[in-house]
Amino acid sequence: MASKRTQLGDMELVSLDAGVFYYDGGAMFGGVPKVMWNELIPADPKNRIPLTISPLLIRKGDRKIVVDTGFGGIHVDDDVKYYEFDPSVNILTALAQEGVEPGEIDTVILTHLHSDHAAASTMSGPDGPAPTFPNARYVINDIEWETVFDPDPRSAAAYRSEDYVPIEEAGQLDLVGDEADFGDGVSVIRTGGHTAGHMMVLIENQGQAAVYPADLIPSRYHVRIPYVAGIDLFPLEVIARKERLLREASDGGWVVILDHDAIGNIGRIEKDDRGRYVFKDLAG
Repeated sequence: MASKRTQLGDMELVSLDAGVFYYDGGAMFGGVPKVMWNELIPADPKNRIPLTISPLLIRKGDRKIVVDTGFGGIHVDDDVKYYEFDPSVNILTALAQEGVEPGEIDTVILTHLHSDHAAASTMSGPDGPAPTFPNARYVINDIEWETVFDPDPRSAAAYRSEDYVPIEEAGQLDLVGDEADFGDGVSVIRTGGHTAGHMMVLIENQGQAAVYPADLIPSRYHVRIPYVAGIDLFPLEVIARKERLLREASDGGWVVILDHDAIGNIGRIEKDDRGRYVFKDLAG
């Protein structure tokens, strides 16, 4: 799946192609019966479905912001065994296709610290693990950061603190609270739900708006209000925050950029003839 792009005024938004991985369909759809979700995304013999790794590149003038980094980093071989992705396709190869070098990125926003969203934040170097983007400020929610180092029993297997310590040691870490603004119309909002410190990214420019909801709405099918992933830590929080976001995106005509949809990542939220929210791919 190739990178996809759209313009928001004089700002370019690129949903990067950093590969595909395979994940348990039941975990992605939670309480939704397989007989229903399997018609939407057929599972393989191991009950897995394909999910894209789609970090977002935001370009405006000289600014280059990356949202999430995907798999990679110091544990890439371990992750390949579980998720069967191609390690030669990653955030760096995706950026290279856009003519962007790691040193050009000024801000890295990590919506949360699960490995499919953040493992490539650091890479092995000659002196040990180091930030992948040497000139960037790394933005992480303060609750998410605390959870990495003191996870609850359910979350412990999902976090690897050693992936992120090099960011702090390099002095590149910026912890933020419930909301933060980074200029040029880019801001983050803590949604909770998927994890306690999960954030979404809101982008506003020249009277237009776009949102990267990350794992609040990982695929077009999760636009359906009751479709909540089994791995979401706070499912009722997901439902409430998702419902609010869908209403705002639909009413405002926002562009919505998804992180894991294997069909297409950029679209808008509309209502069907029964008044249900649906994801419609952006033309072109």
